[in-house]
Amino acid sequence: MTRIHRLAASAAVAATALAGACKESTSPSTADPTAVATAVTSLNSSLSQNAVFQSLMALSTTGVLAAPAVLPRLVPGARGASPAAELHLMLRLAGRAGGPVFALFPTNELGKTFQWDTASGGHYRITDSTLGGAPGNGVRFILYQVDTATLRPRLPLATTGKLDLSDVSNPSSNGLHLLLTVGSQTAADYTVTEAKTTTSMSLTAVGYVQDVVTSGPQITFTLARALTFSDSSLSTDYQASGNGATVSLQTAIGGTAQTEAFDWLLQKQGSVEAVGTSNPDSTNIQIKLNGTAFATVRDVTGGQTSLTGPGGRPLTIGELTALESILVGLGQVFLNLSLVFTPSLLFFA
Repeated sequence: MTRIHRLAASAAVAATALAGACKESTSPSTADPTAVATAVTSLNSSLSQNAVFQSLMALSTTGVLAAPAVLPRLVPGARGASPAAELHLMLRLAGRAGGPVFALFPTNELGKTFQWDTASGGHYRITDSTLGGAPGNGVRFILYQVDTATLRPRLPLATTGKLDLSDVSNPSSNGLHLLLTVGSQTAADYTVTEAKTTTSMSLTAVGYVQDVVTSGPQITFTLARALTFSDSSLSTDYQASGNGATVSLQTAIGGTAQTEAFDWLLQKQGSVEAVGTSNPDSTNIQIKLNGTAFATVRDVTGGQTSLTGPGGRPLTIGELTALESILVGLGQVFLNLSLVFTPSLLFFA
């Protein structure tokens, strides 16, 4: 388990305080724990239960249009979706050869459609060069239902949608526009931008995802990763909203101890916030309800975690249950939002 998920699990146990907190006279919060828990579940469902969005991961199994030797090392970092894994991934991207801006697609593949070719042992290929509809400044991929164990299209093939990728780079940055459609409906529309200087590199993604199959809420997001070369430090700032809820997931990792700092905030009919730090030796997280400190999560001897409420009082079972649901859910939101970057890693690598 990565540190980010260990923290989410333990802090979630602390944040469960929400459910019980609202029932106690000492509670500083008037937040509705059910609404908050439902909000994070809805955000997750729109991403993790979105078969079309999840089928983007099948692109990670092919070296088409990417550097095959680099790709297998990049995708595990994306799947790990922790600050430490993403730092490793960003360092690899920063070390790639070439200038700051380059053509994302080979000229002879512009306007072409890639399909999964089972006859070739399972690869995306241009099996019919006469197919139309792909963008002139990019390519189209037909997407299929995915086997979650292998991240490859499940056999027999079942189409989920199509993904149009367009090169929208400019003289100062690489840009990839992604348009994911199911029939006539848009399931995702966003742009990923990579900017690199002599001192830093950044990745940003702006747009939205929606589960059009189940008519789920639209998840609008602005996601940013920034790597500083001098100290190999990485900061991430994920902002997302949907179904009346807003999420802010800010993290930073750096230094010889590889300390991770967190500030995770979920708002809907009240707010839950987890703020703190963690490194391989210690954890110190504070849980806030509507901006007021409510619980503290700390590592103690023997690898155990201490969870205490206001004034050091023990948390109730109801409180522990609610916080677990919310903060573990936020950890999953972080992971799912990180999948937004996956297609761009194939082309920026």
